Amino acid sequence: MYLLDTDVISEIRKGDKANPGVRAFFADTSRESVDLYLSVVTIGELRQSVERIRHRGDDAQAKRLGRWLKQVGRSHQRVPSIEWARMWSLMLFFA
Repeated sequence: MYLLDTDVISEIRKGDKANPGVRAFFADTSRESVDLYLSVVTIGELRQSVERIRHRGDDAQAKRLGRWLKQVGRSHQRVPSIEWARMWSLMLFFA
């Protein structure tokens, strides 16, 4: 079981261009069926990044990242609530 950091989950988004060590980690955990978890802080940080991109006017990129974030949320177990993370990130962004 692993709790993934924001940097790690962001790195794997790069696909073939991701760090070889990160790619190997995900390949190993997938092959061994290891549980991967995301904290609400990580989800919040990723959501905050989406909102920053949207705020600067890059709606297309914000939508792409938003779809990716939804996919990440569905494919990884979360601790505890993704809704809490969404609210936290919006409060930080608009504070």
